[in-house]
Amino acid sequence: MKKSPLKFLPMLLGVAVLAACGPQSASRSKPVTSSKPPVASTQENTQENTGTQRAGAASDGAAVIVKTMPKSAVGAETTQIGDANNSDVGSVDLADTSNDSAINSDSNYAAGDAPQASESGESSGDGEATTQDVISSIIWEIQASQDQRKPVEEPKIPEGQDPSLAKDALEAAFALLAKKSQPELPDEEFELPEKAADIRRIALLVPLSGEHKALGEELRKGAELALFSLASKEIELLVIDTVAGPQGGPAARLAAEAKADIIIGPLFTEAAIPARNVAKSNNIPMISLSNNVDIGRSGSWILGYVPEQQLDVALAHSVSLGHKKFAVLAQDTPFGQRLTDHAQSRLQQFGIQPEDVRVLGKDVLGDEERLKNAIKSFARYQPPKDDDPQPSEINPPFETVIFAGDAAFALRTAPVLAYYDVASDRVSYLGNSLWNQRQILNEPSLQGGVFATRPTMNDDGFNKKWSAVWQDRPGLLARLSFDAVAMVVVLLRNGETDLAASLVADSGFAGFSGAFRLLPDGNNVRAFELRQIANGITTVITPAPSKL
Repeated sequence: MKKSPLKFLPMLLGVAVLAACGPQSASRSKPVTSSKPPVASTQENTQENTGTQRAGAASDGAAVIVKTMPKSAVGAETTQIGDANNSDVGSVDLADTSNDSAINSDSNYAAGDAPQASESGESSGDGEATTQDVISSIIWEIQASQDQRKPVEEPKIPEGQDPSLAKDALEAAFALLAKKSQPELPDEEFELPEKAADIRRIALLVPLSGEHKALGEELRKGAELALFSLASKEIELLVIDTVAGPQGGPAARLAAEAKADIIIGPLFTEAAIPARNVAKSNNIPMISLSNNVDIGRSGSWILGYVPEQQLDVALAHSVSLGHKKFAVLAQDTPFGQRLTDHAQSRLQQFGIQPEDVRVLGKDVLGDEERLKNAIKSFARYQPPKDDDPQPSEINPPFETVIFAGDAAFALRTAPVLAYYDVASDRVSYLGNSLWNQRQILNEPSLQGGVFATRPTMNDDGFNKKWSAVWQDRPGLLARLSFDAVAMVVVLLRNGETDLAASLVADSGFAGFSGAFRLLPDGNNVRAFELRQIANGITTVITPAPSKL
């Protein structure tokens, strides 16, 4: 079969083709070819001397081979080959993969700022250091022996092995070490197998290098796990590096050249916008992993956990309690501004005008006195006089305070609010999913606070699937890429030919990231659960709906 080359631009893209079978070693292969082999990645389970990484055990006769291009052509190549057990999945419940015989089974915020992943994904470089130590040691020994030369003696006829062989062996050792320490770079031209007529190809655009490499690796693992769980030899996964943003457009063009049926990703807004434009011009549906509502378009959806929707759940809770006096304490950041604007808009729909909207910048937050004065004014605090009632007998000016900012903002402002008699035991505090971390949960002034987050009812099942294949713990983003790939695989296996129309089905989807539905305008609707902080832990006070 004739193979057409896909040319890489300098500092550009890596490619991974994964036929969705199962992650187990195999003796057979259908190679992705290049004129020179890529340099092996230094991820866990990498097999030394072969440049091969196996993802884990699953179906009979299948393998995953991961190879990473050097920095001159940043990216990764993954090939999955072999046969696997085929299991039919006929529903849109993505969490029920029905293939446990094969495998036992959070996002970029606001304008694309992503949380840290639970894995580093960085190589240690110990192999290079060891090689250099060996070379240095040999050189040092030679120099030391030359400094301690003895006077020349009469030549003697050698007995036994010829001493010159030692010199030859030493030169051979040097040559071998030099070869290992200076790997050859592959050519800039790379070839993919031509797409067969019966193959459907999914392109996954994620950062496999650069500052956010760990996030890309987590997304890649989640996507591969979905394919392993829903084994299908007719579906391939093409993983392309966006280098955390700059290569979003070129990555999408490479996906188009590879005749991808759908694009999943990118993660960041910076990469998603140019990728979306390329996908649209090539009539390829795209599911971005971003949660930025501004980038959704018809035929190009966002799948991330949207902070504005989380705030809606928390606001509905306070309104259901009969609260009418709301105030917004906002951080002067793009994220804080988005939440502030949305809170005001949503309250207006409830017929409620906020009592106060106070925006605090870095200069105020960084100055103790200025912060106290700002919070004192916000809280309408009046020092009690000798004949005044106790502070607990004075009604606070608000019933609910909305914290429009990140976790650090809440930790900085909540204790000051409590000091000025607007404490969480007297006023409802509403946060967001960034509050789901140890520092927040242990902060005394935030006990009783409420926030919405992704559903956790299916976490045990997902963790079981993940640990059967990967050695680390899954992060927030892993469920997104799993559900995105599982959703597409289910639709393709059900015979859907118009993916764009199928994705906006009224019934929606239920996955490990919770129930969700994609809307015609490119946005999504997700189910969230509502949690309340108490005694350093959170408790679900309103479970997430299982369907939308």
